[in-house]
Amino acid sequence: MNNFFFRCLMYLAGLFVLSLGVVLTIKSNVGIAPWDALNVALSEKIGLTIGSWVFIVGGVLIFVNSTIKRSAPNVAGFIPILIIGVFVDLLNLKLLSFVQVDSLWIKWCLFFGGLSILAFGITIYLRASFPSVPNDELMLAITDRTGWGINITKTITEAIAFVLAIVLKGPVGLGTIIVVLCLGLLVGVFDQLLHKVGMPRALIVRGSVNE
Repeated sequence: MNNFFFRCLMYLAGLFVLSLGVVLTIKSNVGIAPWDALNVALSEKIGLTIGSWVFIVGGVLIFVNSTIKRSAPNVAGFIPILIIGVFVDLLNLKLLSFVQVDSLWIKWCLFFGGLSILAFGITIYLRASFPSVPNDELMLAITDRTGWGINITKTITEAIAFVLAIVLKGPVGLGTIIVVLCLGLLVGVFDQLLHKVGMPRALIVRGSVNE
């Protein structure tokens, strides 16, 4: 029971940290992560909040992932995208709505801080071994099928979203290119770092089996 409670806290904390990173990069206004650029583009063109599109796009990816895995759709994947959608709208429209940056160097500080926080949030919540965010499940599905490292597969999935964001004329900028090139690397770095301090993803999985 204690292990389950710890995993729940880790899961929620990771999703909140992830959402904070997303909003900080949006506020930096120098280009945002490809999936977020896609959600912002859809919000601007069609309506609804960014958090709503996090849920809708994630729902579509759940069925894409099921095709790659050749299995039934993982409906549990709706849990994290619902939580992230709520967190993103709460932070973007309420808690951090006052954040407006004019200085270019502060914008870039905000961007790189947000990017690092985003990558760290991903590595934290994945260790809870609860349902993955669909775009991260896509990363893991490709990893399982190919045997490539998550730094490589994360870069591939971000590149896919990057193309879609450009097609929809989302807020793509230099920061977006940096995310495509660096987010996968940062996730890999934090993954290895947490592994070295005694928090491998496999350890959490074994804990869930024996609880």
